[in-house]
Formats: sequence, C-alpha cells, structure tokens
Amino acid sequence: MNGPELTERWNDVLADTDGTAEAYRDRGWTALALHPGDVNAVVDAARLHVLLPGSEFDEVNERVDPAALDTIQVYGATAGSTRFRLVVAENEDEQLAVCVPTFVLGTEADDLREAADRADGVTIRLRPLDDRDHVEFAVADPDVFFDPKPA
Repeated sequence: MNGPELTERWNDVLADTDGTAEAYRDRGWTALALHPGDVNAVVDAARLHVLLPGSEFDEVNERVDPAALDTIQVYGATAGSTRFRLVVAENEDEQLAVCVPTFVLGTEADDLREAADRADGVTIRLRPLDDRDHVEFAVADPDVFFDPKPA
C-alpha cells in the first residue's frame, strides 16, 4: 500500500470521527472530535501519543477527567499492514464523548502488541505540540488494536 492510499484511508477515519461525534451530539451529548497531526507508538510504554492542535488539546484538557471515563469503544479497520482505530472514550454521567482517531503502523504492531499484553492495555496520551501537558487514559483490552491472534 502506498502513501496516497494510507492518506485516503486516514481521511476516511477522520470523517468517521466527525460523524461519530455528530451522532453523540444528536443524542444530546457533548462530543469532542479530535484531529491529530500525528500518532506515534511508544512501544516500550505500550502507549500511543496523539499530537493535537493546541486549541483541541486545551479543550480536552479543560473538559476531560480521565478518571471519570467509564466506557471505551474502539472501532477499527486495517489497510495493508496499518491498523486504523477510532477510540471513543465516554463519561456517561456528564454525557461527554471524546472521539480519538489513531493508527498503528505495521512495522510497530508486533512489538506494540507484546508490550500491550505485558501492560494489560494500551495507553492513549493526548498532547499538544509544545508538550506542556497531557491527558491520558487506558484501553484495557489491547486486542482491539490488533488483528486476531492466530489460533
């Protein structure tokens, strides 16, 4: 798969992010649709760093209490060896949803999966370019980020 195909698929994931957030808003929820500039796997830490524009990060940092996120939904697609995931973190009491598009490159997937299995999950770290702060939450089931394990 070449760069234009990955870019096209990423644009589809961003459109899905916006559509998912809109569906939450139609139900009366507050929904934050995030638009990362980049997503980087930090393999040893079983973490995905999601780089956000400053204004989006500021809104997440102001509105989201990671300890109050009670449900995590993950929707996925694979294009070639790249795994695209839309992570939706919910706070049911406040009717708040944070929609975070991510991806894991095939070259990082096996090592990240091993680290995630050891850590019992994948951490999503949202951060601005200047790295002044971060918001993070855990996805307890690492399998949602990867292809099924062979039997």
